[in-house]
Amino acid sequence: MTQINLSIEILNYGLQLSMEFGQNWLKPINERLATKFPDLLPQQLEECNALCKKVHQIAHRFIVENPIRSDTGIEFVDFYQFKQFIYKKYSWLSSANLQRLYSQSCYYAYK
Repeated sequence: MTQINLSIEILNYGLQLSMEFGQNWLKPINERLATKFPDLLPQQLEECNALCKKVHQIAHRFIVENPIRSDTGIEFVDFYQFKQFIYKKYSWLSSANLQRLYSQSCYYAYK
């Protein structure tokens, strides 16, 4: 899939949609994204959806594969390390999305 030029605003809104709990949890974001950005082409909507899924996978994998062992058991890698890792790949993430992605990744690693 070739990278289609999407604005930082669109990417962050798409990621925000992809992290919704409730009835939209783990559902494609294409239709909801098109509601806010009606000029996006179907190919752009799908590209954003695929990229958001990839961001989730990489974030979750990083948390799972980098546990910190301590006297009290296993803890999660701290937020600063997570932030450094994610921003190297996805510098466009907003701070709110980054924090939420970290929280969700820790939550699912714990389960």
